[in-house]
Amino acid sequence: MSDHIHSHPPVEAAKSGVNNLFPVFFKLEQMRVLLIGGGNVALEKLQAIVNNAPATKVTVVAREVFDVFREEAIKYDTVEIITGAYHPSYLDSCDLVIAAVNDIPTSEIIRNDAKAKGKLINVADKPALCDFYLGSVVTKGNLKLAISTNGKSPTVAKRLKEVFNEMLPEELEDVLENLQQIRNSLKGDFTNKVHQLNEITKVLLDEKKI
Repeated sequence: MSDHIHSHPPVEAAKSGVNNLFPVFFKLEQMRVLLIGGGNVALEKLQAIVNNAPATKVTVVAREVFDVFREEAIKYDTVEIITGAYHPSYLDSCDLVIAAVNDIPTSEIIRNDAKAKGKLINVADKPALCDFYLGSVVTKGNLKLAISTNGKSPTVAKRLKEVFNEMLPEELEDVLENLQQIRNSLKGDFTNKVHQLNEITKVLLDEKKI
């Protein structure tokens, strides 16, 4: 009897100009975030967290905490500030790590510690050290769009956010609510429900009716 060898197609290398990031939406309010840094960049990260998921438990560790950062942090009971030096032990009680320190060697140390402990990390302004990025976000009620430039240009992402915010009507929330009610009332199996919803939502793609 001949042996059967099962071969797998080779994995293609990442192509230039192709975004191979896998988009996900974290239920961040069910997780614990460690934010290292207390300056302006850390403030941007904190605002991104609380604007999207205000009940998220955030532990902030920083040698120096700017007044503007502290003023924002004290608005949330779920944000704890620890003034002092970073230590790897802080990683033990978190799920995600965000490093916002203006110090490349320290950022690399935090990155290595996070990887050793199996934690996902974002290092501000250092794409090569990141497991994930914090993209620009457009929110219209229950509709949320996340924009990524693969770490190439946060400025472009912010400009696209402004464009989508202006383009998307506020009435989208009403559309989503109505479609949820319609979906709950549909009869038949999954395939049939998908077909019916596809027919109903065709109007969103009809340029003459927008």
